[in-house]
Amino acid sequence: MKISKSDGGPSKITMRTKGKDTDGTAILAEWWKAEDEAQLCAELCGTAAYLKTAQTYRIRQLAVDIRLYCGLSVYSYAGSNVSKMDKTKSLPDDKPTFNLVSVATDTLVSRIGQNEPTPKFLTDGGDYRERHLAQQLNQFILGEFYQTKAYIKGKKMFRDGLVMGSGALKVYEGHDDKVQVDRVMTTDLYVDDNDALNGEPQQLIQLKLMDRDKLAANNPKAAGIIDATPQSYPDNSPDSGRTTSDQVMVFEAWKLPSGDDQKAPGYIPGRHVIATASGIIFEEKWHKQKFPFVFFNYSDPFLGFWGQGLATRLFGTQLSLNRILHVISKAIMLVGVPRVFIDQSSKVVKAHQNNEIGVLVTYSGTKPSYEVAPCNAPELYAERDKLISYGLKQEGISDMQATGEKPRGLDSGEAVRSFEDVNDARFSETSKKYDQIFVDLAYLIVGTARDIANRTGKYQTVYPNKDGTKEIDLPKMSILDDPFVIQCFSESSLPRSPAGRIAAITERVQSGMLTVKEGRRLMHYEDLEQDEKLDNASEERIFKYLDEIVEDGKYTPPDIFMDLALANELTVKYLNLYLACGLEEEKADLLRTFFKQVNTLIQAATPPPPQPMPGQPQAAPEAPPTSPLVPNAPNQAA
Repeated sequence: MKISKSDGGPSKITMRTKGKDTDGTAILAEWWKAEDEAQLCAELCGTAAYLKTAQTYRIRQLAVDIRLYCGLSVYSYAGSNVSKMDKTKSLPDDKPTFNLVSVATDTLVSRIGQNEPTPKFLTDGGDYRERHLAQQLNQFILGEFYQTKAYIKGKKMFRDGLVMGSGALKVYEGHDDKVQVDRVMTTDLYVDDNDALNGEPQQLIQLKLMDRDKLAANNPKAAGIIDATPQSYPDNSPDSGRTTSDQVMVFEAWKLPSGDDQKAPGYIPGRHVIATASGIIFEEKWHKQKFPFVFFNYSDPFLGFWGQGLATRLFGTQLSLNRILHVISKAIMLVGVPRVFIDQSSKVVKAHQNNEIGVLVTYSGTKPSYEVAPCNAPELYAERDKLISYGLKQEGISDMQATGEKPRGLDSGEAVRSFEDVNDARFSETSKKYDQIFVDLAYLIVGTARDIANRTGKYQTVYPNKDGTKEIDLPKMSILDDPFVIQCFSESSLPRSPAGRIAAITERVQSGMLTVKEGRRLMHYEDLEQDEKLDNASEERIFKYLDEIVEDGKYTPPDIFMDLALANELTVKYLNLYLACGLEEEKADLLRTFFKQVNTLIQAATPPPPQPMPGQPQAAPEAPPTSPLVPNAPNQAA
């Protein structure tokens, strides 16, 4: 900072930023404004090195969090010596401990991560065409989730967020022209602290070690740059250099554009760059308003971008618990051993005191006594249990969820389910964040797939369902130009345990909310799968014929082998649904024709009523049944 005075004017304060750090190697600059590739490479690599050096505190904290969870070190992938930073002390290997961080994390992962939220594209007052496109896109998303293993990687990302505070998934175009989803450690991601003060940074840098040959094969135009890049290692420890791998450090950076409208005056596009220390591998303008990442924060920060995890929140409790367990273990080893007390005036043969079974001990005078002294005060064990309980309750985890044991007096199945619902309410905010992971992931996947389709002309994915697989072609949808909203739904609202699922479905069938056929379909048991498929074959066939009429205008006439009564009912529902959504008159006429032919088959299959014999008196009509629970309409009218 420099203060100067102009002639007769007020004082002027000039702020100058530091161009280099203390060792003179990291250049902090606005790399996205570089005019040539040499300047871009130097400023990008320098900025990444500066952020890495300035944010050593964050890497150190992440190393501590990961060691608290699993006892392993974490690499920083940026030239820092992690072995000097990771100094978390723990109990010796031969001493017992209770890993409160691991218990809390694994409980939440098994509790919330067991769900597989399904993103659904919903129309906002659209006609039947848009609804059909939304249905196709829903199948496309499920196919892409299956192809990219999104649920498996999403669960790992969720665990990363619980332990380290933040987890990340990256969505990008693979070299096979397919969408790829990678789990990314937040130790590889860097944002400027000032830029991310409000939680919405405008630039993001990722550091990653990659195999040299693979990187050169995927980027043949930059093979010379990649070959000239020096070999890199996870950190600066001596053991890192003892390896047979040949890896290079890759810098990938994004700068968001200045605005939403590309045609607006003053709009400045963003920048996406992939580089090594030797040069630029790939560069393009970036017009998207978001980074190609999905982030999850367990505890949102008041300021900044990165969240706070379980390990940081339970750090003090875990250390206190370790100290108490260390004292308990040491006291048991020193004091809690059997001791033999022999009176000095008695005559006892010490050789008889051995480990043999049925030994005759001769003595005269006072009999030897065997005692074990109390090892620890009861308050020490009470404090141990209290710390464990308080640590779990701090994160909203009950004893039933942590140990799998139900509380006393909770005997009925309905009581257990109600108790679980109360506990789930404590995780409602975390569950919403977990669902939002897959909503954001669906948007990124569809956007990336559309970019690939615009460049290559097509993009197909395989949608797996109960009938096999089905190919979905994205370009035929043109769906992102229409008003669609994604919402996330759980895979099932029914309990996952077999006993709980059977009980919940049985209650709904008994109450009349579900039919027996619908209840069997919801069971999802493999031993009933063949019976369910045969039992629902007629219904699935009707749905297929009606969907072909609505979607493609293809008509298949009904026959006597289908459930004609059900076909009659479903055809009426299809007409009422799609006529209100603007169905073309030609397709509506096909539905009416299908309805008429179904009724013709019903009439042909109905035997005529028996004719009464001549002179035989007619039987009086049977009075309708009455019930005190149902009011009698004729009496009310009278």
